[in-house]
Amino acid sequence: MMIVGILIGPGRRAFDIAVIREVFDDRSDRGLPRPTIRLIAAENVTDLDPFQSIRSTHDFTSVEELDILVVPGSEDPLSEPSQVEVDAVARAASAGVTVASLCTGAFTLAEAGLLNGREATTHWRFADELARRYPGIHVKARDLYCGKDKVWTSAGVTAGVDLLLHLVRESWGVNAAQTIAKAMVTPVFRPGTQAQYADTRLPASSLPSVEHLHLQVSKDLQRQWSVKELSATCAMSPRTFHRWFSANLGTTPVAWLNDLRVQEAQRLLEQTDLSIGAIAREVGFTSDDLLRKHFIARLGITPTSHAATFRQQRP
Repeated sequence: MMIVGILIGPGRRAFDIAVIREVFDDRSDRGLPRPTIRLIAAENVTDLDPFQSIRSTHDFTSVEELDILVVPGSEDPLSEPSQVEVDAVARAASAGVTVASLCTGAFTLAEAGLLNGREATTHWRFADELARRYPGIHVKARDLYCGKDKVWTSAGVTAGVDLLLHLVRESWGVNAAQTIAKAMVTPVFRPGTQAQYADTRLPASSLPSVEHLHLQVSKDLQRQWSVKELSATCAMSPRTFHRWFSANLGTTPVAWLNDLRVQEAQRLLEQTDLSIGAIAREVGFTSDDLLRKHFIARLGITPTSHAATFRQQRP
């Protein structure tokens, strides 16, 4: 049973709180685990607008019992985080709880000392301020989300959904993330390194969509796709394709392709008994070592360990 805590209180963004509750909603009727949601607030919190209907909250003494603690952004992002909230977040992390922030919730994690020496992101409008206040953080101003070792941050608005779905994939697997994404009518997978916004705009009327490219490549991952072949799929010259790809995905075609391969390998490791070598070939990696290298880089765990965890859970 997963216990998910949401830090609430005056000034926390209603949208962020609603998103967290939606991602971790009860979907046991569709075969997913049923998480327990705890709304975490200081004992002296009386104004929970616009959540006046909330009556059942937990105080900060329970944070060590959580599996995940999510810190929403603030309506006044440049205000100083509450010290009692900062202390609670620090205690949760010390107890081994996964701590994640949405949008400007990163400032609370930073004040708690969780981001020192780490890569972190926040809404692009406040990335410079995060770097100014906390020079020990490697601020990734363009990334949708980033993190490791149970500490995660995300950019604004829908980037929080991307991070939460990533945490679902880590905890429950690819199928669970797909089920939730389908229910929310949102993309199931956007890599954290995808840009928060496009620096340039290209005429959309004559260009294919990201979804079209994703579909075409996913159908044939075993193929050793070159950039020239990818651009031909989109009926573009390689030069135009590079510009379009960077503007829409904020990464390189090779990195994006490897992300797709790792995602499919993750699914096969969870749902089949194929060997590591067979899975590597199935998803287009030319060797076990390449699969292992990219899998560890993206998920922080070896394919063998990942398979062992999920195959033990299968009936």
